[in-house]
Amino acid sequence: MKLLVAKIHNFRGIIEQTISIQNYALLVGANNAGKSTIIDAIRAFYEKDGFKYKADNDFPLAGSIDSESWIELHYQLTDPENDSLAAEYQTPENLLKVRKYFQTSQKLHDGKTAAGAILGYKTDGTISDEPFYGAKNVQSGKFGDLIYIPAVSKVDEHAKLSGPSALRDLLTNIMADVVDGSDAYQNLTKSVNEFSNSVRTRETVDKRSLAGFEDDLNNMLTSWQAKFKLKFSSPSTAEIIKSMLGWEIRDDCHERAQNIEYFGSGFQRHFIYSLIQLGARYVPKKSTKKTKDFTPSLNLVLFEEPEAFLHPPQQEELCRHLVSISENADWQIISATHSSHFVSRNAERIPAIIRLQRIKGIVNSFQIKTEDWNKIIDANQEIKLIADKYPKLKKTMQEDDLKPEMEAVKYFLWLNPDRASIFFANTVLLVEGQSETALVNKLLDDGKLSLPHGTYALDCLGKYNIHRFMNLLGALGVQHAVLHDDDDNENEHKELNQLIADSTIQGFTVSIKQIVKNLETFLSIPSAKSPHRKPQHILYCYTNGSINPDKIKEFCDLVVSCFPNTEGTQAMPETDAVSTKA
Repeated sequence: MKLLVAKIHNFRGIIEQTISIQNYALLVGANNAGKSTIIDAIRAFYEKDGFKYKADNDFPLAGSIDSESWIELHYQLTDPENDSLAAEYQTPENLLKVRKYFQTSQKLHDGKTAAGAILGYKTDGTISDEPFYGAKNVQSGKFGDLIYIPAVSKVDEHAKLSGPSALRDLLTNIMADVVDGSDAYQNLTKSVNEFSNSVRTRETVDKRSLAGFEDDLNNMLTSWQAKFKLKFSSPSTAEIIKSMLGWEIRDDCHERAQNIEYFGSGFQRHFIYSLIQLGARYVPKKSTKKTKDFTPSLNLVLFEEPEAFLHPPQQEELCRHLVSISENADWQIISATHSSHFVSRNAERIPAIIRLQRIKGIVNSFQIKTEDWNKIIDANQEIKLIADKYPKLKKTMQEDDLKPEMEAVKYFLWLNPDRASIFFANTVLLVEGQSETALVNKLLDDGKLSLPHGTYALDCLGKYNIHRFMNLLGALGVQHAVLHDDDDNENEHKELNQLIADSTIQGFTVSIKQIVKNLETFLSIPSAKSPHRKPQHILYCYTNGSINPDKIKEFCDLVVSCFPNTEGTQAMPETDAVSTKA
């Protein structure tokens, strides 16, 4: 079983949102964007570890469209799972749709409130008025198992043996299959019986014994025709793990065991991840059931800030491990992350990225679904129409550059950890290349330039790609401005400039500004002798004072003008050219 869709209605900052969930889904966005809201809504459905909906905290403070609050989950079932599902819920698509009401005025068939109940959609598409499989808390076992890893968690929560934990579940899965039939366990059982017979009759120095205690008590129970007998039982698998098994972490450098708190936070998080990862490998294979009992298999991992306490290479390694786990038949992972490294490693699976944004307290989600991704690919390939008109331009392009599959490859290459920061930015400034980003960032560092909070300057690797990033950012709900050279607005550049203007995304492209000719002409400095030297040449001229301060101020004013009225509003796009004349 796999979770396909989550619909959330009136839960905290979410009024009405629908998100598609792939095997490995990433929730991204700025702080307080709503990532944890998605995670907690799913937790409230499962009620794992006692987590429940609380109206005082979880019903929206403002913006609610009615008094109801619910979450609806859609699951894709395997053929055997669908066959074992009650006939009234079966569909030809093997799709199970269920809704859990947190609060509602809806009534069940018996007149009781539907609040707290999980109701299934029937084959005809209507929602049942009876709790799914007859109980309010039926989610245990009927929708798989939920594994929640908070942003800050202790090893003991995942490795304790006295209560539920990932380590105890993992050990139970292994020991349950190997203990009962092992010779060692048979010998243990025999030894327990021998110990029982021996200790029962053994007396203390003052003549007390267990056998004597039994006899004395039974004498007092004679008139009731009943007998009391002490029993010594062989320990079960659970009792062995709880009472006889322990664990320690040994520090090989100091050759002794150390308390887990001795190790750093990064190690502790890695230890927890390792338990989750091994859980995917050590889940026992289920035997085929002959009964029609609906017990689908799913391990749904909700992972908040998996990057916490890990340096970048460790983050990338962990991301690869999580993707690998999610590829197992009955595992899914939803991560809420602030790490551009995690997003970068997912760049070839852009539809799996879910960007959250909070505006005036209301959470909105943006996601590129498969059909939308195809539209973006089609729009990106408008460049082919321009290349066909200009042989010189077309000669620079490979045949496979125009294939749809290449678009995913390009984004994978472009969205390195630095550029992947666009998914967390409030606004993005799209520029042609490194020259502009280097100068903008240097001016920001020097305090000569100020941009809206959370602005990221993105090097688009050339004018030919600006429309690609506009399409991507617009689909993911990121406000952006564009600043590019007009290159005299001649030949292919005239059409490229028009393509950029035509790629405006209503509500998200806040402005498009052009510099007549190019940046070096604008700054009144000589051109670099080769294109790859342009960024360092411009920075060198700036740092040694070769650029007129008035031109620096004019450039700063131009950059600032790219963001008109961006605070909490969605500005209409503006397009104009800036003269190079002083």
